[in-house]
Amino acid sequence: MSICKEDIADQVLDAARDCLVRKDGRKVTVAEVAREAGVSRPTVYRRWPDMSEILRALLTREVLGIISAVTDATPLRTADFDATIDLVVRVAAALRDDELVAALWREQREFMMPYVFDRLGASQQGVLAILSDSISRGQDRGQVRDGDSEKMASMVLLITQSAIQSRALVESILGDEWSRELHYALSSYLRRPEMLPTAT
Repeated sequence: MSICKEDIADQVLDAARDCLVRKDGRKVTVAEVAREAGVSRPTVYRRWPDMSEILRALLTREVLGIISAVTDATPLRTADFDATIDLVVRVAAALRDDELVAALWREQREFMMPYVFDRLGASQQGVLAILSDSISRGQDRGQVRDGDSEKMASMVLLITQSAIQSRALVESILGDEWSRELHYALSSYLRRPEMLPTAT
């Protein structure tokens, strides 16, 4: 029985994840991944030219998988304004606590940093598309302020990404209030002005 290419791809990515988590995010080789996956190195190289490309594919799968897992119960397209913000915060918390993402930030910052300063990765582009669609739907319901949904989605991504990546800087200050403060920041940014709470 032949094994389809997608099954082999998942097998290799699963193996890469296992190797990276086991080594706490430190670099692994294609040879290690192939051995873990039970396939030959040429099989791996037929799909990915090097370990960096394997890492990119794995990170994209990991991030989009987390989003899917969190939003399965309450899809963004059907959620109201507060539920949508709740989902974004829950996704951020899940990414913050994900063992692979955390390990890569600790040990392979040179790989991760371009997605902070230089370019959008595939997973970030996927997140932007989801956020933009959700913001547009919120605008149609009259819950989200007017504006370009793609630009607003970009700012939500920046705010949330910063909260995930720089959390250690203010961990001692925010503590368990991290998610509540992120929820308030995103809600205040997106909500229509007349819907914002008034100071008393």
